[in-house]
Amino acid sequence: MSQRLKGAFIIFMVLTILAVLFSALFPSEVMTSKWVIIGADKHIVQAKLNDLKDYSSWNDILINREQIDIRQKSLIAQKGDVISWKNNSSAFDGIVVSSSDTTGIAFEIIHAGSLPIRSGISFAQKGDSVQVVWAIVEKLRWYPWEKVYGMMAADMKGPAMQHSLESFKSQVENK
Repeated sequence: MSQRLKGAFIIFMVLTILAVLFSALFPSEVMTSKWVIIGADKHIVQAKLNDLKDYSSWNDILINREQIDIRQKSLIAQKGDVISWKNNSSAFDGIVVSSSDTTGIAFEIIHAGSLPIRSGISFAQKGDSVQVVWAIVEKLRWYPWEKVYGMMAADMKGPAMQHSLESFKSQVENK
């Protein structure tokens, strides 16, 4: 009986080592980006993006969240401004603005127990429209299951990002 247990343990260890080595071949960060063309002026888009209080009306990250707290120093989003909310485990998650300028806004999305996600929304005038691009970059830990998650991240987050951008577009164009 102990020989069988010993053999099973050795097979388990070999498979674990192979999984870790195989996962090392996958990238340590993944990027997901979505874009939309909005029929509006760049200044209107910029003003809406700078209003953090309005994010819960179009951003799927915030829709149906409870206890949203927004700390914004001025009408223009700037480094250190925060949107936070309580998650299911009573911890607070949030969005922290890293920078903001005339071409977009960069922020980190923080979820308790996870690595921060770098994110940004950029915009550029294209004729009589504005192209808005939202990108997120996630760092992945070395665990094999995180690397596998990384391969599916765009499929999981992409639809929510696109829906958010479409909601944002609808609100800007219907003003």
